[in-house]
Amino acid sequence: MSLARELGMTRRRLLAEIDSYEMSLWDGYFRELNKPPEKKKQSPEVLASQLKNVFATRKAQKGKGKK
Repeated sequence: MSLARELGMTRRRLLAEIDSYEMSLWDGYFRELNKPPEKKKQSPEVLASQLKNVFATRKAQKGKGKK
């Protein structure tokens, strides 16, 4: 249905004018178009340093609250 809407056709007209091969090509195109962007993976060293910073900040904040 979404393909018919994108092409400005009714479903009946779309099915009458397009064969299964072309339908599968359109399906692949729209799947690729709507795929979410890939997240870049960070190296283990970068993740380790970020975690150390977070825990150090959290430890410092807990230390300020205690008297």
